[in-house]
Amino acid sequence: NRGERMGNWCVRCGTALSDIEVEYQQSKTKLWHIRYPDAQGGPGLVIATTRPETLLGDTAVAVHPEDIRYSALVGKSLRLPLMDRFIPVVADQAVDSGFGTGAVKVTPAHDPNDFEIALRHGLEAVKVIGPDGRMTQAAGRYSGLSREKCREQVLGDLAGSLVGAQDHLNSIAVCYRCGQIIEPLLSWQWFVRMRPLAESAIAALDSGRFRLYPESWTQPYRDWLCGIKDWCISRQIWWGHRIPVWYCLECNRGIIAGAEQGQGSAEELRLHQIADATGVVSREQPERCGSCGCVSFIQDPDVLDTWFSSALWPLSVFGWPDETADLKALYPTQTLVTGYEILYLWVARMQMMGLELRGEVPFHHALIHGIVRDKHGKKMSKSLGNVIDPLVMMDKYGTDAFRFSIIEQAHPGKDIPFSEESMVGPRNFSNKIWNTGRFVLMNLPPSIEPANWALSNLDRKDLELPDRWILAEYQRTLGETRALMDAYELAAAADSLYGFLWDKFCDWYVELAKIRLAGEEGKGKEIVRTILVQVLTGTVKMLHPIMPFITEELYLSLKPYVGESAGCIADSGIPVLDRDWSDEESREKMGRLMGMTVGLRTLRAELNVPPGLKIRALYHCPRPADAKLVSSQADCLRHLARLEAVEPSLDGRRPAQSATAVTQSATFFVPLAGIIDADRERARLGKTLFELESVLSKLEERLSNVDFIEKAPAQNIEAARAQRADLQARIVKLRETLESLEGV
Repeated sequence: NRGERMGNWCVRCGTALSDIEVEYQQSKTKLWHIRYPDAQGGPGLVIATTRPETLLGDTAVAVHPEDIRYSALVGKSLRLPLMDRFIPVVADQAVDSGFGTGAVKVTPAHDPNDFEIALRHGLEAVKVIGPDGRMTQAAGRYSGLSREKCREQVLGDLAGSLVGAQDHLNSIAVCYRCGQIIEPLLSWQWFVRMRPLAESAIAALDSGRFRLYPESWTQPYRDWLCGIKDWCISRQIWWGHRIPVWYCLECNRGIIAGAEQGQGSAEELRLHQIADATGVVSREQPERCGSCGCVSFIQDPDVLDTWFSSALWPLSVFGWPDETADLKALYPTQTLVTGYEILYLWVARMQMMGLELRGEVPFHHALIHGIVRDKHGKKMSKSLGNVIDPLVMMDKYGTDAFRFSIIEQAHPGKDIPFSEESMVGPRNFSNKIWNTGRFVLMNLPPSIEPANWALSNLDRKDLELPDRWILAEYQRTLGETRALMDAYELAAAADSLYGFLWDKFCDWYVELAKIRLAGEEGKGKEIVRTILVQVLTGTVKMLHPIMPFITEELYLSLKPYVGESAGCIADSGIPVLDRDWSDEESREKMGRLMGMTVGLRTLRAELNVPPGLKIRALYHCPRPADAKLVSSQADCLRHLARLEAVEPSLDGRRPAQSATAVTQSATFFVPLAGIIDADRERARLGKTLFELESVLSKLEERLSNVDFIEKAPAQNIEAARAQRADLQARIVKLRETLESLEGV
């Protein structure tokens, strides 16, 4: 329907905007207090306003009906300053008696709340600001002035009527396109009645036919639908889809400018069309008027709001309104992925349009993600110079690495603080996957029989601890990743796959596999090859949605060994295990073994032992089970920790001239004689200890400063305390290492 209503008008763009296209900015302004005398010249009352220039269009002053300060004035008349007319005092529940003086001016043509008050009290709407942002003839001697210039002159002319002003923080409506201040304006526009459409969308949400992920967006989405207003869909701009309304020039003769001569430009129609003009809604121009038979028409010059056209996207891309094969096959779709900033602008409107025109939702799920910002959390902007070009990042680090860096930070409900530094880890991860794939392929025989490479052919009793452990971890990772992806927890899914591929498969199993692959051909080698091929193939399948290019290349190379005939990885389906490989005992044992390895590696690093130098280690385990584990996995320990030998300690005491590595399951003693230059190491570690103690001393002084604790931001204080804890731990460790070097 079409009507004269209060809307949002951008004086720069020259068009109406819907409520949702308006943005708000906090601005410091003034709250002016202006006296409106009564009809006899008495004191009347004082109103408070942030827009004194609009008083020229006031048609009433409103107070709250329960405000006893003004109850005697309700129904009386006041003299409008600067204008030669009287206006009534009305009582209305919409007035906030606690704001300003408790009395507000009512300007129906230039404020949405005032417009509603005017409707309730039958007040006239006087337009004193035009579509160009300048004062109209109704503004009297201020006609032709801009809004800003008019404000200056009005404040100067008020003289004694201006009682005072106070600072005020105001929320200013601005155009989302150009940033100019929006003018609330009474104008003729086309509207869509939204309540019936919203009710269908609410029903789809409540019934589960449509779901939002994360679920935290469900209630805000529902609240918006419940509070929805009619949608202003007409725009006074030259681009877009024209409003499908046609006016018969004969029927509207004398109403539409130019109709008498059988002509009239679109601009004339826009400027002169009024409520009495009657039109025909039609996709195409009618051949003749159904009332008078005339064949001359003018189409409404307004265009549809962009989001109205966009709301039809799930339908129009498949050929709607024609009943095409694509429309039947692909509507509705499963999932829409989009940012939260267009949840109401687009997602909700696609739902409403799809339900209205097709009778079913256009998509069952909507995954709402955050906005990519700079590393400081600011929105990227050319004017700020903080824009990162994704094409440059992809050229520099690789497309897969760029995709992974975005997805791993896309936690539900959070924006993404992106920086170039966040690309380094994903790039290294890409290289790690690629090099691991090359290693696996290099260790496979040229002639293969895929049927023999299935995990189902493996006998659990033939598997060693690392085999049982990696299969258990692989099964757990597949299940976890599938569940996370089904729940649209993509960042967590990426983290799960990253942790498995890098921290478990590459760093541990592949390293341990090198020992067995270096030996003679036999069942052990076949087991390792089978596990390497199947686990890597299955994992890259799960990783494919996140890193499609490197996974596709690896899959095409690996698929002959797993006996798959799919043309590409997307056609191969997700990996499915045909037996249960869960094994908590192996996971627990391997965890202890990795803890021992990390302890020995840390000791080597602390003592600056060259990586190529193999050392001897003695172990002492309080529990027999741990001693048995070390003994059975001695080869693994020697390989992973670069040990020449690992032997049991006879008495459990630390030998002279040795360093100690204490782990949860075992204590290791490493003889140092002849391995390192003890004097040089003591000097190096002593210097490092001195530097750390100096930094700690300054930090302690800072944290003991009362001004810092009281005035510094909380995050700075917490960061300083965390740094202190880290320094204290490092100092303790250094002192222990220096103590171990005594006597060496």
